[in-house]
Amino acid sequence: MDIINGYVCTVTANNVHIKDSYKVGSKSEMKEMLYAIQYRHPECKTFNRSYESLISEWRAHNRLYRWGIEKDRTGSVDLDYPLKWYYEIIYRILGI
Repeated sequence: MDIINGYVCTVTANNVHIKDSYKVGSKSEMKEMLYAIQYRHPECKTFNRSYESLISEWRAHNRLYRWGIEKDRTGSVDLDYPLKWYYEIIYRILGI
């Protein structure tokens, strides 16, 4: 478990969990946090995905949270590797 920019992040071999990720609104802060996590955990396979893909998923979760959809699940983000192709499409659309 790490604290990055004040957020609790839990990293495993194939997952990055960011608690209360809905509070991060800007893409630049998301990217900064992802760089810091990757720097501390280069073994994490989540970073085999592009930053664009990771940020799209994160923004999709934030949007769903703001819409009030399953707030207990969408308030925090789990960035997994590998990601199923159809989730990638959904996150790209919602993360615009």
